[in-house]
Amino acid sequence: MNDASSVDTNRHPARPGGIALVIGLLLAPAAWMAQTTLAQMLAAWGCFPHERPVDAPAMTWLEHGIVLLGLGALLLGVVGGVIAWRNWRRTGEIASMLKEQGSIDRHAARDVFIARAGALASALFVFALVATDLAWLLVSPCGGR
Repeated sequence: MNDASSVDTNRHPARPGGIALVIGLLLAPAAWMAQTTLAQMLAAWGCFPHERPVDAPAMTWLEHGIVLLGLGALLLGVVGGVIAWRNWRRTGEIASMLKEQGSIDRHAARDVFIARAGALASALFVFALVATDLAWLLVSPCGGR
């Protein structure tokens, strides 16, 4: 059997792939950005037809569409958060193994940093997605409630 000093971190089974690291880092922020941009675009399109404000949306499906958009973005953000959390846990195993060995692997250290940054960013942006969803539910896009 291999002892801990002979384990190659580049082939360690707990090491997340590059795609998983990128998804964990960027999916929740991208979901929040897409939700905010698309919802504001739809609200502007439905509430200001012909560049004049209206009390009720010009499109009857606007409020339901914004809610569905928010739920979809929240789902994507949570998926990104779960992947980021998994990456953080997996790279934590590698980091503790390297610390025990007293060795430094800059690729593994990079992965640990990206995984931790992804977990923190995902937590922040999932909170932002929830807050944005609540704001859209409480405030009418056209101000006519």
